[in-house]
Amino acid sequence: MDKIVEISGLSKAYTQGHEQILVLEELSFAISKGEFVSIVGPSGSGKSTFLNIIGLLDDTYSGEIKLFGRRLEDMDEYEKAVLRLKNIGFVFQFDSLLPEFTVLENIEMPARLLGSDGPGRGLELLKRFDLEIIAHKFPMEISGGEKQRAAMLRALRNRPALLIADEPTGNLDRHTSGVILDDLRRAAELGAGVLMVTHNEEAARRADRMLRMAGGRLEAVK
Repeated sequence: MDKIVEISGLSKAYTQGHEQILVLEELSFAISKGEFVSIVGPSGSGKSTFLNIIGLLDDTYSGEIKLFGRRLEDMDEYEKAVLRLKNIGFVFQFDSLLPEFTVLENIEMPARLLGSDGPGRGLELLKRFDLEIIAHKFPMEISGGEKQRAAMLRALRNRPALLIADEPTGNLDRHTSGVILDDLRRAAELGAGVLMVTHNEEAARRADRMLRMAGGRLEAVK
C-alpha cells in the first residue's frame, strides 16, 4: 500500500515556567492508503498533540514528516493550508455542525471553500452511508449519532487522502459508537487512510492496527 504519512524522529516539548515538558520523543509512524489505525492512551499522553502535528495545526516540533510524499519542512504556510484543505478531513468529539444550515449544506461546506459547486458529491455520500433521509433536515432535527455521522461525511466531502478522528465516539452510546466505527471502516475501504485516537480500547480494536501512546512513544498493541 502507498504510504500517505511517514514520520521519523518526531519530538515535541512544551515550556512550563523554567521547565521543558517532553510530550513526544523520537517517535516514528506511518500509515498507508486504505488503512485504519487507532491510537489509545490516557489523557495527557500526547495523542491530540500528535494529531495536531499530522493535521498541520501545529508546526513547532523536531523531526521529519512527509505527507502524501512531500516533506513539510519544504513547504510554506500557504502550501500547508491548501494541502490540509484538499487532503485532510477532521472528525472531532463534537460535531460542530452549523445550526442554520441543513445537513447537506453542512456537508458541502469544505467544497465551497475550494470553490466547488453543486451538491452531487454530498448527496452521493449521504446515499452511500444510508443517510439521505436527513439530507434536508437541520442539525436540531436529528439525533446526536446522526450529527456525528454527518460531521464525518463533511470530513469526507473533498475526498481526503487522510481522515483524522479525535475521540469520534466519545459522546455516543455503545450502539451509535459501533455505527460510527463502521463508517470509519467504510471510509478506509473507499481509499482514505483513517487515523483515530480514543480512550476506548474496545473501539480501538476495531481498527486494522492498534497503537498505544506511552512515554512519548508509540507501541504496537497485539
